[in-house]
Amino acid sequence: MPETQPIIEVSHLTKEYPGVHAVNDLSFTVYDGDVYGFLGQNGAGKSTTIRMLLTLVKPTGGNIRIFGKDLSAHRHEIMSQTGAIIERPDLYKYLSAYDNLKIFARMSGRRAGRALLMERLDMVGLADRWNSAVKTFSQGMKQRLGIAVSLIHDPRLVLLDEPTNNLDIASAEVLEQALADFEGTVLVISHDRYFLDQTMQRLLVIENGQLAGYAGGYSDYLAARNPKSTS
Repeated sequence: MPETQPIIEVSHLTKEYPGVHAVNDLSFTVYDGDVYGFLGQNGAGKSTTIRMLLTLVKPTGGNIRIFGKDLSAHRHEIMSQTGAIIERPDLYKYLSAYDNLKIFARMSGRRAGRALLMERLDMVGLADRWNSAVKTFSQGMKQRLGIAVSLIHDPRLVLLDEPTNNLDIASAEVLEQALADFEGTVLVISHDRYFLDQTMQRLLVIENGQLAGYAGGYSDYLAARNPKSTS
């Protein structure tokens, strides 16, 4: 791993439900400035881990440090520098895309004028629909607006759970470009192989709630799993 600043430090993280260890003594480190893919089979513990990083789920045990600070003790400060999309974006469907973005900017504490709001809408290909009610949007357009919301406050860290769900090819390319332009750190759960190959610089692989390993990119990951395919 590169000798850069740790952004996420997870140590012996555990989440137990009745009869199930969703996350089992998980430890890993995410470093500054890269786009990380978070891989594993369904039920491996990826989404539960992301939700613990966002304080949506309380760990059974272990420790999480983000930006060098304990998450439980500095939740508000850490979350103010973090953006996320978990499943479908939570948007105000009767308001316009512009007004949604303006509200979320205000909620995050960011002073955002019209120029910045329109710039963010343009970034996700929605500038021409800035005044349209979100209820008129396709699910892919809502997903793109959610991406703009997650980036409006210039976070240091963005956590995404299956962000390419419901995106057509053009919308997925918009997301890829947005992540390429983003200067912070990104951790993404995805099963979209093309998206992983195009955007992920590093991978974390989880199996049965435990870290199975790191890889330098999706191609490296595939090569390690199927060495004969590259010979």
